[in-house]
Amino acid sequence: MKGNLPPYTPRNNYNGHSRGSLFGLFGFRLSQPLLRIKNSRNFSFTFLRRILTVLLMIVLIVVGSVFLVKHVLMEQRQAGDLPNYKDNQNTRMSTKNLASKIDFPFEEGCRVPDTKAPRASAAFVMLARNSELADVVSSMRSMERHFNQWFEYPWVFLNDDEFTDAFKREVRKHTKAGIEFGTIDQKAWNFPENIDKEHFSEYIQGQGDRKVMYGNLESYHKMCRFYSGNFYDHPLVQKRDWYWRVEPDVQFFCDLTYDPFLEMERHGKKYGFNVLLEELYYTVPSLFLETKAFIAENNLKVKSAWDIMVKKYQTLTDSTKFDYFTWTNYEDLREQVEQNLKLNRFLKKKKKTDDDLKTLKDLKNVRDVFKDATSLPTLMLDKVHDEEYNLCHFWSNFEIARTDIFLSDTYQKYFKHLETVGGFYKERWGDAPVHSLAVAMMLDRKELHYFRDIGYQHSEFGHCPNNAPGKQLPYVSNGFDDYAPKPWYSTFLNRGPGAPAKNGVGCRCECPRGFRSLEDMSSQCIKRYAEVMSDDYSEFQRIDIVGMEREVEKDIDNHLSSGGSLGDKLKSSSGDKKVNA
Repeated sequence: MKGNLPPYTPRNNYNGHSRGSLFGLFGFRLSQPLLRIKNSRNFSFTFLRRILTVLLMIVLIVVGSVFLVKHVLMEQRQAGDLPNYKDNQNTRMSTKNLASKIDFPFEEGCRVPDTKAPRASAAFVMLARNSELADVVSSMRSMERHFNQWFEYPWVFLNDDEFTDAFKREVRKHTKAGIEFGTIDQKAWNFPENIDKEHFSEYIQGQGDRKVMYGNLESYHKMCRFYSGNFYDHPLVQKRDWYWRVEPDVQFFCDLTYDPFLEMERHGKKYGFNVLLEELYYTVPSLFLETKAFIAENNLKVKSAWDIMVKKYQTLTDSTKFDYFTWTNYEDLREQVEQNLKLNRFLKKKKKTDDDLKTLKDLKNVRDVFKDATSLPTLMLDKVHDEEYNLCHFWSNFEIARTDIFLSDTYQKYFKHLETVGGFYKERWGDAPVHSLAVAMMLDRKELHYFRDIGYQHSEFGHCPNNAPGKQLPYVSNGFDDYAPKPWYSTFLNRGPGAPAKNGVGCRCECPRGFRSLEDMSSQCIKRYAEVMSDDYSEFQRIDIVGMEREVEKDIDNHLSSGGSLGDKLKSSSGDKKVNA
């Protein structure tokens, strides 16, 4: 009713808000129903609906805008066929082409398995307990279904206790290939007897108190130590050229229709992996330091794969009267050289005036000289000889490797060095970072292989590739008995291999619903691997600091002779320099 309406208030003056503001746009429309509710005895829900409708529209617009902006930014960052190695953020690597001349999938997509070809001297090796029988069978059946039904490589089971007859009978039901059972010698499994038992317990318990993952489990320390050293000495492993390590309760998602051992031999590969991720720092705080100590003591020259595992700090060829400690790359160093030389010229100038000082108002060093004198130096947790462990490691629960790598004199000495310093119990050194640093130290880049075409999962981590476009073949069983029960609703879900996608490499991969590969979740390590393996990768070159200073001096002279001042920023005459991160 008109008599109950409040006096009209102009929109452009409502509560001081202009018509062009957000409140000016919606404020008046919201205020009128509110005032009606306040002054009206006959409350109507029509006004409330109007308020809620407007508020809902505002929320939808804001949320939609945010998602649109995020999507555009993400698409821009993910654009391109090759990874952007300068982007330090995690990016979707699963759609990128990671192949190079020295490392590429042995087969993109499927081939018809050659069931009659000669076999390599190789076996699957699994460390398991009798109590893990169900998980052992699960891993076996997944491997047999996706690979071994066609190639029939033997299985080797190792245990620090005797396998029961029930265990042996059951596993024999799930493969047509040969099976061997081995018992681990107690001296190889347990820590040396000369270790102080009280100190040993204190270290183990202390790791539990600090919440180091698995740090309080003595059995886990024993397993990591065994896989790091004595595993390769076992007769059932030592007698073969190759091993494929398999864990209980793992899954494979793609069909592997070629022989990986023969392909590794054919391409000169020695170590293959499927997952590359970062280690938890507080499990291995001194491992890199001890590794560098071993390298120095034995006067070793690390091989080219070393760059995958380390962050290198570029060094200078010589020293000058100026100190350069905090530079990060070539451009940063050159800027510091320019600032130092300009400041040096200014200080040497006789009869300086206030006008001379004004020309240096933009000179960074004038402002930073006192700050640098009082600031604390940057501390590196793991930096040794201008190198730092980047914590990347090959997840060793999936390994296809030559046994002679770890039976070599270099590796055996390395393991003994690590054993002597006690890191397998004083800290929680895993076999994965130990293997990774050793492999990187001993092998060339071209001797490594990323089995990107194999879908694999262990615990919560794993990898599942896209299927290769135009290179899929129908599945043909070689007598594998797939008796696994299927849920009643599987017919409606139409489960089967995923659709092929750009840069896909897999064969009949069937990734679990909602599965996220580590290539898309934590991509920094695999990106580093791809960068080091890429065709245009080059190792760090030491910077000629004397030559750089001479070059910048010439640039300053040219700038001043053309009427410029010391406060002006120079344009580099040397062009862009490629510097690896």
